[in-house]
Amino acid sequence: MAADRHPLLADTSALIAVANTELWELLCETLAVTTTNVCVAECKRHANTDYPAAGSRAAYLKQGSQRVLTQLQDDDTSWSVVTVVPRPHGPDAGEQSLRQEAAAHPDAYSVVSLLDGEGRRSIRRQLAGCDIDVVGPPYLLYLLFATDHISKAEFCRATVELIRTEGWTGYEAVKGAWAGIPVDCADLLGDEYDDALPPH
Repeated sequence: MAADRHPLLADTSALIAVANTELWELLCETLAVTTTNVCVAECKRHANTDYPAAGSRAAYLKQGSQRVLTQLQDDDTSWSVVTVVPRPHGPDAGEQSLRQEAAAHPDAYSVVSLLDGEGRRSIRRQLAGCDIDVVGPPYLLYLLFATDHISKAEFCRATVELIRTEGWTGYEAVKGAWAGIPVDCADLLGDEYDDALPPH
């Protein structure tokens, strides 16, 4: 696990969200991602949950976290972990660690990915004037499509499944999930997917 800073910085929630998709292995092979020591600690906490009920949110977090940790422990990976000082604490520590890291090294990153919409808005305000896109987890899947590693149909299906698995419902949540993604999936997916597609 190298200590290099790659242009893509992601938090715990973003990594878990994509780790639970069918595109995880391809994403690991294709993208160079950086996260923080705080996010790693959050993943370890989720991974150490004892016997969560099958299909529960805790089981989902445990599975995704285990996959993320396995990827970060691979000596041959192009993923990295940076240490944030001072180390933030509390329920939003991972998100705060991204804010600190991106603010301290704005030239190192071109994309910051996290789940929380208010967190994204806060980081955008802090990084105003920097050439950094602050986006949701589906953007990581979009990068696979943008670099011709998956088809548009594969991207659309995977993104809809991610949104449904995460339980994002409602106009604002779905709109936020697709923010920054210049792809119209409505022409590929039927009406039964409207709950997970942006307004069109």
